[in-house]
Amino acid sequence: MAWVRTIRPEEAEGIVKEEYAHIWGRTREVPEVISVFSLRPDLLRARVAFSTAMTFGGSGLGRYREELIAVSISQLLGCKF
Repeated sequence: MAWVRTIRPEEAEGIVKEEYAHIWGRTREVPEVISVFSLRPDLLRARVAFSTAMTFGGSGLGRYREELIAVSISQLLGCKF
């Protein structure tokens, strides 16, 4: 649980609501690692854009292999994100 105040998805407005909707469409949840940026919508948007650019399509492996590696490492580390 985050020790900083965050904006929950049902309270979100504006940029935060847009970014939460974007994330929700991919993961069906808004992870704390994202919601801790909710009080700074400008940083939230930058964080989501950075994550998307780094995670999907940046390696030349293709989306399937990238997802397979991400899921495998998350499982090994016990990370639900």
